Amino acid sequence: MSQNSTRWLRTALKANGVFSALSALVLLLGDGLVAALLGAFDALGLIHFVGLGLAVFAVFLFWLATREQIAPALTKAVIAADLLWVAGSGLAIASDLTSGQGACAVAIVAGVVALLALFQTVALRLGSESNR
Repeated sequence: MSQNSTRWLRTALKANGVFSALSALVLLLGDGLVAALLGAFDALGLIHFVGLGLAVFAVFLFWLATREQIAPALTKAVIAADLLWVAGSGLAIASDLTSGQGACAVAIVAGVVALLALFQTVALRLGSESNR
C-alpha cells in the first residue's frame, strides 16, 4: 500500500471512529432524549447496549487506524459492519419501529455510515491498486 493510500485509509477509519464515539456518547449520555426521539421509551436497555457496542467499535477503529500495517481483511470487516448497520437501519425504518422524527434521525445516521463505508472502500481499493 502506498503511503498516500494508507493515509487515506487511516483518515477514513479515524473518521468512522470519531462518528462512532460521538454516537456512543449520545446514546449513553442522552438516552432519554434518544428514546423520546425514537418513540421507544421501553428500549433504554437496547439504547445502552448499542451505545456500548459503538464505544467498543470506536476503540477498535482507532486501534486499527494506528497499526503500522492495516490488515485489509479487518478493514473489509469494518466495511461489512457498516453496511450491516445501514441495512439494519433500513429494516428499523421499514418496520415502523421508530416515530417519524426517529425514522428521519435513523436515516441520517445510516447515510453517514454509508458514506464512511464508501470512503473506507475507496481508500482500501486505492491501496490495493498501488500494490499492483
